[in-house]
Amino acid sequence: MVRSKRFFVAALSAVLCLLVVGAAWAEAPKNVILFIGDGMGFEQVKAASLYAAGKEGTLAFEPYGKGEVMTRSVAAGRPTDSAAAATALATGHKTANGRIGTTPDGRELPTVLECLARRGKWTGLVTTVPITHATPAGFAAHCNNRNEYEKIAADYFERSRPNVLFGAYWADGKGVTEAKARAAGYAVVRTREALADFVHQSAGAADTLHVSGQFAAEQLPYEHDGGIHKGGRANVSYETAPHLSEMTSVALQILSRSPDGFFLMVEGGALDWACHENHLERAVGETLEFAKAFQIALNWAKGCPDTLILVTADHECGGLKVRKAAPRGQLPKVVWTTGGHTGTNVPLYALGLGSERLEGVVDNTDLFGVMVGEDPPPAGTSVEQVPVSKEKQEALAP
Repeated sequence: MVRSKRFFVAALSAVLCLLVVGAAWAEAPKNVILFIGDGMGFEQVKAASLYAAGKEGTLAFEPYGKGEVMTRSVAAGRPTDSAAAATALATGHKTANGRIGTTPDGRELPTVLECLARRGKWTGLVTTVPITHATPAGFAAHCNNRNEYEKIAADYFERSRPNVLFGAYWADGKGVTEAKARAAGYAVVRTREALADFVHQSAGAADTLHVSGQFAAEQLPYEHDGGIHKGGRANVSYETAPHLSEMTSVALQILSRSPDGFFLMVEGGALDWACHENHLERAVGETLEFAKAFQIALNWAKGCPDTLILVTADHECGGLKVRKAAPRGQLPKVVWTTGGHTGTNVPLYALGLGSERLEGVVDNTDLFGVMVGEDPPPAGTSVEQVPVSKEKQEALAP
């Protein structure tokens, strides 16, 4: 009798567990689009809006303001870096600065991209800096040093395999290269024209697509510069390379072919570099293009109530303070208080399924649950232990 009762309780617990998981998945958005303005604090947004319209609150994502995000890592007394912040956003777990998808003691942390891919969703990463840089890496790689670009590239091509990888590459050949991408079965595009041709030519493809856009060495040109970056990082102009908004548009065209939905992370990466330089013109230009990319996603998502769009930052950079507004088309008067990151909270904008769960002040680790629809897996969980959809279970069955 006791044994029967124990069996009944165990069986009931298992059923309830399945029901809870099923309910959580039923509430999860079909499509998730996460925008990260690297280094973008409230004052960067304000400065860009003042320049664009002569008043605050005019950028495309600003009507969807929900609150603010705390960005601290486990590094006591120091602001987070992009690696720890991206890991927190991507995994729901805090870590030490410099870590990519791992805990401070080196255990792996499954990412939102990997968890949603296990459900059959297509995935993508888009940035204006090298695709193996810290922010995109935090969503699809695992290593204890953010500068392990070879390991990060290997994780992309051999493990997480995002369907879309758009951005720049390192000029010294470390990380993502054309040869590595092709060997892994990825199509490679190098220009805006080639990107458009790929979308057109692959329109009727029945198989899952994998494409690597490698558009510039070190970074795409700053929007403000209007061509080749004078600092030596970029070696192309926007006559041949796509803008962030164009990469976002193409990524959405590709990923939306997935019958099970998708996850897309879009980073305004060069914004952070402009803020490190305390270069207001470049920071404003990058923020405005970032807002344009958001508008592309917003237009795409109309009529898609099962899509979640989030906009935030990994951290603030530069300690920017707007002191005085100026007429439209003129830069406001500002002061920069540092050339590095700060610990100030960053803005959060959200719309779509689950966005109501992100009101007020939240932690960067809180975004995982809204994107995935359930709590993050415990540290040390392998990606292979993350549940898969019933359809994928059947496909994997012998």
